[in-house]
Amino acid sequence: MSPKIKRLALGIGLACVAVGGVRTIYPNDSQDIALNPLTLNPDNPAMRKVGELEFIAAWELHSRNGDFGGISALTALKDGRFVGIGDAGTRIGFGLTNDTKTNRPFIAPLPNLNGPETSYKDRDSEGIAYDPDSGQFWVSFEAHHAIRRYSRSFARMTGIARPAAMQNWPKNKGAESLIRLKDGQFIIIAESVDDGTHPALLFSGDPVEPSSNITQFRFRPPTGYRVTDGVQLPDGRIALVNRSIGFPQGFSAKISLLNPNDISPSAVAAGTVVASLAPPLLVDNLEGIAVTTEGPQIYLWLVSDNNFSIFQRTILMKFRLPSAPDKKKPEAMAAPGFDSL
Repeated sequence: MSPKIKRLALGIGLACVAVGGVRTIYPNDSQDIALNPLTLNPDNPAMRKVGELEFIAAWELHSRNGDFGGISALTALKDGRFVGIGDAGTRIGFGLTNDTKTNRPFIAPLPNLNGPETSYKDRDSEGIAYDPDSGQFWVSFEAHHAIRRYSRSFARMTGIARPAAMQNWPKNKGAESLIRLKDGQFIIIAESVDDGTHPALLFSGDPVEPSSNITQFRFRPPTGYRVTDGVQLPDGRIALVNRSIGFPQGFSAKISLLNPNDISPSAVAAGTVVASLAPPLLVDNLEGIAVTTEGPQIYLWLVSDNNFSIFQRTILMKFRLPSAPDKKKPEAMAAPGFDSL
């Protein structure tokens, strides 16, 4: 394919992404999720180093289920499985058995989002947070800006909040990133960017409880990028995935680390970039990030949102992150399984 044709095809693809993609609907409720191993750099399959990160593995995820895709956020359980949130109000769970098979996959709608008084605007789920002690989950939504809390295994919705501070955020650029800190505080970062910064909220506790105090602050992503997800690391730092889309380069991403002590209503917080992904390296519309540990090793997992588009893929990537110097890691917290699913 000539470079001119490649640029034309990319332009068409980006145009489709800009209007929400081309959704391909298959009348299939299969619960299978298949894996296809990928390399980081097709031109250099042995490449492993990306900034401060070490590339471990990557896969493209497939399913015949028409609700599979659109993964906007990711969280990890201690048993090695993951739960992703699709931007059509879908939860997507899986573990990794080997390079070609997932472990106990499931694809199911979130509870309480398909009643007669709800619409697709109530199902635009973008962020997920998880408490391994209680087994509860929190999911953030844009369009009709809200935070919903779910009981263990997503058995039922146990609360909803629509903070006033979120209601003036743009309908399609709302609560993109939802982060639960180990001390019980929550951070929500909007996708919208004004003067190069995101509006963001720090909750003193459970955002669904009216007793939680809200501190508004601003976060500055790398120039030309938007924060799409974040997670707190065992050493206390917050890892963020920042995504950009442009012509002719397509998608790119930067992984940054934020010190939560830098969050203040009187100053703009900003992270430090530790890795960049751009063509010819493997990259897509990266919107989710999760963290796991294996002994002293810390691993970051990235997942892409395919927007239900024929031009994009659902990609899962695994990287090793060097530990912060002179930081003692807290003990890992126990995490329940999805016994009711």
